[in-house]
Amino acid sequence: MATRMQPFQFVVFVLAIVLVGWNSSAHGQMPGPPLPHDPAHAEQATTWCALHLARREIVAALSDCDYAVARDPKDVAALSNRGAVWLLAGDPKRAIVDFDAALALKPEDAGLHFNRGLAHDNAGFPDRAIADYSAAIGLNPQMAIAFHNRGAVYERTSRRRLAVDDYTRALAINPTLQASRDALRRLQGADM
Repeated sequence: MATRMQPFQFVVFVLAIVLVGWNSSAHGQMPGPPLPHDPAHAEQATTWCALHLARREIVAALSDCDYAVARDPKDVAALSNRGAVWLLAGDPKRAIVDFDAALALKPEDAGLHFNRGLAHDNAGFPDRAIADYSAAIGLNPQMAIAFHNRGAVYERTSRRRLAVDDYTRALAINPTLQASRDALRRLQGADM
């Protein structure tokens, strides 16, 4: 008698196929191109990917992003969105691959540098994160959050003076950035 999958097991199995991909050699056939989450999304897969991403619907976002990238490997928005999906899914190394591809197409995009900085930071590459945040700041000197995030990396890597400078710059640009204000208080309190 065949064992029956429990509903939870089935969901995990389907999720594993979506996230890891169908291994065609194990099944004797080549898979078709990736499909959008919903066939009605096919013509606007990049837009739907962004919408699912905003809703934190990882599987649907990844499906639509994969489809958009397969249709147009030079779609910067699809690559960037898929990188953000990988970040949200906790896979910063895959995110880095997508942000690298997007930056190869649009190197002047401060947001892409910032997002790759997040991915490098989450992947445990603080010096690469600092370089990306610095590139974002070079392209957009008013990006307060890039100063803040670079300051946070400096703080975690024991470069206190640089951290204080970046938190201060972030607040000069955006006085409502509470995380920078809290970090400065914390660092200044350590002096007392």
